[in-house]
Amino acid sequence: MKNNSREMEKIEEFAKSTLGGMPEVIKLLGNHNVDLAKEQFRENTELYLGRTNVPKKILPLIALAVSLANGQSSSAMIHFKLAKSFGAQMLEVLDAIKASKMAVMSSTMSVMKSIVPIMERHSGKKNSPDEVNKVIENIKKESGFNSIPLSLESTAMLSIDMVSEHMKEKTELLSPFMLDQKYMYLMAFSVEVSLSFDECAQIYLEKFFLSGGTKGEAEDAISIARFITGNKVITSAIEILKW
Repeated sequence: MKNNSREMEKIEEFAKSTLGGMPEVIKLLGNHNVDLAKEQFRENTELYLGRTNVPKKILPLIALAVSLANGQSSSAMIHFKLAKSFGAQMLEVLDAIKASKMAVMSSTMSVMKSIVPIMERHSGKKNSPDEVNKVIENIKKESGFNSIPLSLESTAMLSIDMVSEHMKEKTELLSPFMLDQKYMYLMAFSVEVSLSFDECAQIYLEKFFLSGGTKGEAEDAISIARFITGNKVITSAIEILKW
């Protein structure tokens, strides 16, 4: 028991020096199993706050975006406070919120290629190929890509107005107040990784690199997305761990 207590003290000392305090969930885990608390702290360090390729304040902003996309309000507040302690301005926090919202809204379009045939079969209506091609070409020109996600192409077959609305949202929500443009794409990419929407993850990653992003920064974002997504199991178990 003394060894376990000493190990938890070491974790707490390190947490205070790096985070300013001991995360509640690690304390609670330590009450039941020190090894699990140590693993949680290791992941917190190596997959999240120990990453070094993006600026320090960007790490919790990515975590904030992913937490919000997964409906983790308590975790989002933790990452918000960390971001503020690392020097993030409120407009930069709003940028993270906007990027998260855009990525979540984009993820809903993943079902389009599956539902469009059903909609067409029951409504008997379908946009003409010429109309669809015109919209697709305009999107390609605007994005600078030679192709667009199949989900967006399917949406155009269903509703050109819906595609137009999506592009307006994209322009508004991914235009930063303060952050570098590449970080807007990086946060949107992180959210799509968490939500497992391949098509948009590919688009946002491509836009990130075209905006000057690096492989190391992308790896940091993937690590954080993995940690925050998996961590919702632990944070959701806090009331259980208090027993």
